[in-house]
Amino acid sequence: MIRLPPTIAFSLACTVPFATLSIAIALHIFSRTNDAMELLLTYAVMIVSFLGGIHLGVAITQRPHNRFISNLLIVESIWPSLLAWGLLYTAEMHIQLLVLTLLYALMLAIDSLLYNNDLIPQWFYNLRCVITPIVVVSLYVAYFAVI
Repeated sequence: MIRLPPTIAFSLACTVPFATLSIAIALHIFSRTNDAMELLLTYAVMIVSFLGGIHLGVAITQRPHNRFISNLLIVESIWPSLLAWGLLYTAEMHIQLLVLTLLYALMLAIDSLLYNNDLIPQWFYNLRCVITPIVVVSLYVAYFAVI
């Protein structure tokens, strides 16, 4: 039996709603697909907000060392959440899915910059490199199910 470290196991478990809801939407398992889509979108927005919170934590720790990077991270940590939550109630579902997919890719790109500048640990970056593709593919599966 494979034993994963708790951090990896928990993070992989957090991808289960993405994968299961996306597959259920694509296969029309629920009689009310819009309800499943709302769950998926709300969960995706919540996790984007969580990732922004992680970047905010990095910004706070960098404040004494580099105010410029800290200020950039503070702005970056907030606007994806605002955009995602705003889209949740104003845009059509396929637009929401595309924007969220782009936000997840952007957050990974920012994590790459943070890792390359020794601002986040390797284990966290490696974890994000595993989790983000699962999330992005899941959102694409849902997208292609609704267009």
